[in-house]
Amino acid sequence: MALFAALSACGKPAETAKPPLYTTATKSHPQQITFLLPGALTTANIFGPANDWTQDGNLVVEYRLPGMAGEPLSPRLKLMRSAEWVADYANRYPDARINLLGYSTGAAIAIEAAGLIDNSERVKVAAISSATPFPGAALATVRGGLQVAGSAIAIGSLNPTLVWEEYFITLFLGSGWRKSPEKRALAEELRRAFRGTINTPGGGRGRSQSGSLLLWTLSPNALATKAEITFFHGENDPVFPLPQVQRLAARLDAPVCVLPEDGHMPLLSRRDLMDRVETFFFAGSKAGPCG
Repeated sequence: MALFAALSACGKPAETAKPPLYTTATKSHPQQITFLLPGALTTANIFGPANDWTQDGNLVVEYRLPGMAGEPLSPRLKLMRSAEWVADYANRYPDARINLLGYSTGAAIAIEAAGLIDNSERVKVAAISSATPFPGAALATVRGGLQVAGSAIAIGSLNPTLVWEEYFITLFLGSGWRKSPEKRALAEELRRAFRGTINTPGGGRGRSQSGSLLLWTLSPNALATKAEITFFHGENDPVFPLPQVQRLAARLDAPVCVLPEDGHMPLLSRRDLMDRVETFFFAGSKAGPCG
């Protein structure tokens, strides 16, 4: 019987990820699992090279928000439910190291998932441009509304697509970019580079993806986690200002790696960021928390 049990364990099939979690490969005994958790109006493509971190025993699992990459708008995002999905999948592999790579809303999911994963000492969280607990998202909504209105005034148009493309410049460059001649010149380059490619909150995507975040508060499990958490945050983030994230990091006893001059989208504006995150995840004690 003991031999039969041992053989059965060795032959355990790989677990299949179910929507909204997806994998491009299966591994029966992955040494590490990296979850890619994007933010509102983005997909795992925002993480660039991380989508290909499938070598050396690492399994990449992609999370898709409602309304993105073919996912239906309903059911709407419930942050804790998403965290439970991630944790449940991670807990199927008790011997694997777990990497949670979250951007914006995805960072909040990662923080909560870290509190639900068994033996959380094996978990690392890279929280990029992280959302912050209540009233963080509520205040962000107000600020965003004012900034969107400012974008409409600046371009003299109420066309939703044109206004959102202008607001994208603020997300990319950070607050106050119009005061800098250098940044105004860069904004023109960004308009040309990203024209026609930016996802907008229309069609119900904004409500479906963001509503749950408005009243988010840190759970007791998240506060008690022993996961190693590091925040990467833009100095000029117009959505979740740096001081708010520093307060969140202090509650979680986590370092904040400040990205000078960056806004809310350092995954696009800072070429070295994913290299730093990769070092944080995979270099072990050889690297500091900021990669």
